[in-house]
Amino acid sequence: MLRPASLRAHLLLAFTAVVLLTTLLGGGWQYRRLRTLLTAADDDRLRARAALLLARTDLSGALPVLPLPDQTGETMRVLYQRPGQPALELFRSARWPHSRARGWRQVRVARSPGLFPDDQLTLWLAHPAAPLNHALAQVRAGLAAAAAGSLLLAWLLAPVLSRVALRPLRRISRQARSMGSSAELASLPVPATGDEVQELAETLNQLLTRLREGAQLQDNFLAAAAHELRTPLATLQTGLSVAAQAPDLPAAARVQLAGHQDEIRRLSRLVDDFLLVSRLRAGALPLTLQPLAFEELVLSLADRLLPRFRAAGRPLLLHIDENAPGFRVQADADKLTTIVLNLLENALRHAPAGAAVTVTVDCAADSGWPTLTVTNPVRASLGDLSRLTTAYYQADVLSEGAGLGLWLSSRLAELHGTTLRLSEQDGIFHAALALPPAP
Repeated sequence: MLRPASLRAHLLLAFTAVVLLTTLLGGGWQYRRLRTLLTAADDDRLRARAALLLARTDLSGALPVLPLPDQTGETMRVLYQRPGQPALELFRSARWPHSRARGWRQVRVARSPGLFPDDQLTLWLAHPAAPLNHALAQVRAGLAAAAAGSLLLAWLLAPVLSRVALRPLRRISRQARSMGSSAELASLPVPATGDEVQELAETLNQLLTRLREGAQLQDNFLAAAAHELRTPLATLQTGLSVAAQAPDLPAAARVQLAGHQDEIRRLSRLVDDFLLVSRLRAGALPLTLQPLAFEELVLSLADRLLPRFRAAGRPLLLHIDENAPGFRVQADADKLTTIVLNLLENALRHAPAGAAVTVTVDCAADSGWPTLTVTNPVRASLGDLSRLTTAYYQADVLSEGAGLGLWLSSRLAELHGTTLRLSEQDGIFHAALALPPAP
């Protein structure tokens, strides 16, 4: 399928077409004017020669005296005619062309010989049209060269002019692309050109304003809903915990209560994620940095999720580099817990059944920072990994969750001054987080 031509290509073609059409029209008009002038000048010269020869013709004697053409290639024919009598041909050159033969140009002049007023002496003079045709060919060649030069100049100038014309659009495009990696929808630059580009920029800014207002309403709703849901969920969790400790509770009911508690914990975690989203977007999420034992935090969280891994039939393997000098990091304990839990739950959710999930804690070779790496096989290639850190994006639409785990982890990592690195190689997905060591 052919790709549609770009705006720059359209401008290039339009500019070239305008220059070419203008050159052809101007060149055609100039050629017609020059052809008319050259033809008229040639006819005038030939007519002047014919009039001169006719003036030198003398019929007063016993025999007519006729001057012969002295220019190269000229031929002549002379007729004398009296009223009511057939014309008498006095002279005809040997190469006189028949009628108006191609390749020849001829003129006709006449006068009264003076003997009788009604008599008429007529002289035709002809010469080859090759010199005129050669001159016209030179004119056509010059105009063709000028058209080719104009076309070449158009091809050279069109990219420059198109870049200048599209400069406001490129600024708008760069600003729009920068929004993809920014959490804030900034307004686009509006060029004061007074044309469609300015109108487009103003229209897009109006659209961005509506999007910002809609995002703000969504964040406010998430924050309000999360606050309202946390209290009843905590109450339900407490009530289920108390009910599950009753000594006379049947075993079947105890199993059902345990399932309900798991669902309540999952809902509580989702509500906490929504609250984090609203705070992150509002820039109201403070960090409480303190020295932490990174390996102990990872070990405790892995132990917490180990029953879920076993229930899902996915082994959880933990490797800690014993040769590392230490894993103390400067981080916010609550936020770091959210990051690690999201990475582990993401691996649990997307790893195939029976596939092992590997958690490694070591030090980065380049920076020496303590690093957590979670690896797991994937069922199919994930494609563009940058989409995984987009809010509400799910690589598997049938999986649980709201598509916020990796987005939250990425944003929380940025708050800690680091980056969550995602990669995929040979069907294995890697999520790596390096944190600055504690001073």
